[in-house]
Amino acid sequence: MIAAYTMSIALVTTLFLLPVIAIANTNPLPHVNNVVVVGGTHGNEYTGVWCIKALDRKSEKMQQQFPSLKISTLLGNPEAHLANKRFIHEDLNRQFSLQALTAEIDLSDDDLPQETIRAREIDQLLGPKFATNEDDGMAHVVIDLHSTTSNMGLTIIVAEGDPIMTRAAAYVRQKCREAGEEVHCLVHTHPSREVRPNLSSAGRHGFTIEVGPVPQGVLRHDAVEKTEMALHAMFEYLHLYNSDAELLKATLNKMYKEHSFKVPCFKSATALRKGEMSGKISWPSMSHNPNFPAHMVHKNLQDTDFEMVKTGDPLFVDLEGNVIPYDGSYGSPVYLMFVNEAGYYYESSGTGVSVAIKTEYDLETGSLNSKETHNEEL
Repeated sequence: MIAAYTMSIALVTTLFLLPVIAIANTNPLPHVNNVVVVGGTHGNEYTGVWCIKALDRKSEKMQQQFPSLKISTLLGNPEAHLANKRFIHEDLNRQFSLQALTAEIDLSDDDLPQETIRAREIDQLLGPKFATNEDDGMAHVVIDLHSTTSNMGLTIIVAEGDPIMTRAAAYVRQKCREAGEEVHCLVHTHPSREVRPNLSSAGRHGFTIEVGPVPQGVLRHDAVEKTEMALHAMFEYLHLYNSDAELLKATLNKMYKEHSFKVPCFKSATALRKGEMSGKISWPSMSHNPNFPAHMVHKNLQDTDFEMVKTGDPLFVDLEGNVIPYDGSYGSPVYLMFVNEAGYYYESSGTGVSVAIKTEYDLETGSLNSKETHNEEL
């Protein structure tokens, strides 16, 4: 039965005082039963909130269709959602690294960011991420639902080094493509789980569904449908993983045989600054407001997510109307994503346009190809 995760602040406050120093176990699980679907990690992204509410209403159907899964839902940032804001003080989706979760905090401090507290609550609900021992109550898979103001279409985001999730991305990608929906797979290249700051990393395995363009604080039927399509395919994959691993393997091999068992993807450039999930080409901010850019995205770049950009191509325009071109700092060509994402106007989310490299990964191991590819068929 689908259940919404809840926990009292009093209980969580006590748990905050426990030392959390163990490095998380990353060995593959034989079964992935405990699945938590999160919406509203960013409070003004309504698509995910709608989807988890709809999921709650279909609990009996889900239990019948995927009997090996225990599916729960979680509203990520309730306060920000009520305020129709991305966050109250800081980006919640940047609070789940080892450093952030183990930093000493004073709960009597009135200036403590709301998202710092909420991250500790969520960590106890879903993990703890860095627990000393395995816990049957830990979320095996956390599926985080997001929307973006950028023209990202349907994008699946997983972490490098997690073959269960890279195979899941491959399965979801192909299932959605068979239904007529183009899908991009994005692999984040954080070197270890300890430095992954995103909420979905609080479980043993993390999977993010991103759909755009969707304005902040707005529901779009088509975006909800795309999200639910990918979510359903993910449930299919997880149930097959639990119930018939040989059938799942054969299905995946059939899907990618013509690609030599390689999965087309983009990998994120290495994050260099605080708040970044991937490397970014940052714009300068106005002195009066760190969240207001001094450069705006050039019209030729707008809505061109996952398209090729070369050195000299226009990126930004300044207040005098001067065009600022791409300087080749991440190599050339590259691919840009989250182009003019409204959430990336915020300093705590990492300002600018994200950089990706087009490549592929091995279906079985999830290992990224060391070489870039610009084959449009991929």
